[in-house]
Amino acid sequence: MRKLYLVNEVGTTYYLDYRNNTLIESLDGFGFDFNIEYQDFADKFVENKRKVQQRIINVTLLFLEGYEGFTIWREFITNTKKMRLYYYADGLKYCYVNVKSTSKSQLESFIIRSSVSIECLSLWLVDKTEVINVVESNEGKIYPYNYAYIYSVSYNGSVTLNNECVKSVPLKIKITGNLLNPRVIIRQNGIEVSKLRLLLDERDEPVIEVSSDPTNQYIKRIVDGVETDIYEYQDFSYDNFLFLPPGISEVFFDPGVMEPSTCEISFSEEYIAH
Repeated sequence: MRKLYLVNEVGTTYYLDYRNNTLIESLDGFGFDFNIEYQDFADKFVENKRKVQQRIINVTLLFLEGYEGFTIWREFITNTKKMRLYYYADGLKYCYVNVKSTSKSQLESFIIRSSVSIECLSLWLVDKTEVINVVESNEGKIYPYNYAYIYSVSYNGSVTLNNECVKSVPLKIKITGNLLNPRVIIRQNGIEVSKLRLLLDERDEPVIEVSSDPTNQYIKRIVDGVETDIYEYQDFSYDNFLFLPPGISEVFFDPGVMEPSTCEISFSEEYIAH
């Protein structure tokens, strides 16, 4: 059964069904549209550029509680700064949206009918998360550093990820635990395709977050709730901001220490249609 609902930045949900006494009368705009450019070679046209057009979803809503229901909708929309539209059909996907306009009809049989225009700010997304827990390995060498801890590349772990969409997607890396120059490496068919290395020597079991999202790219350390920008601690000979290519990849994590640590990897698959 098809379900639609909106969620704002604080997690408040507006259901487009009887839970909010707001029903969908008609719905349009869930397909996709390409803007394709061609080059003319002696009357033979070759595609040289393809871009997904921004989607506009048009929906007609019935507010069963009349003016009171419309007011609840209006307050939800006007007090929301960031909104996601969730759509469940053959699976659950979501996209970031703005409600551009909402019409308001006269009250008929205690119901207000409203035409709503929703602008999509992203493709359809599916969130995935995997966690690597380091395990002991006989590979690697012991570093001859004179520290209170024994540092080694022999504690590491890996996980297999499957990116089912057709493009590379940015990763968010969250590392928890003590570290010495940690590395994260993406491999496909045994070949390294991208890797991260941070020049850090940590004793306070911090959380290190690396976001590769081009619109929100950062590297930060979190200790006792205090965040510090550590962008300059990259090994700039590495990629550092990692993207997961389509298909099956192995993601390898090396914390550089012989202590428990974890590496959480999050990404959002992107789809042009549901």
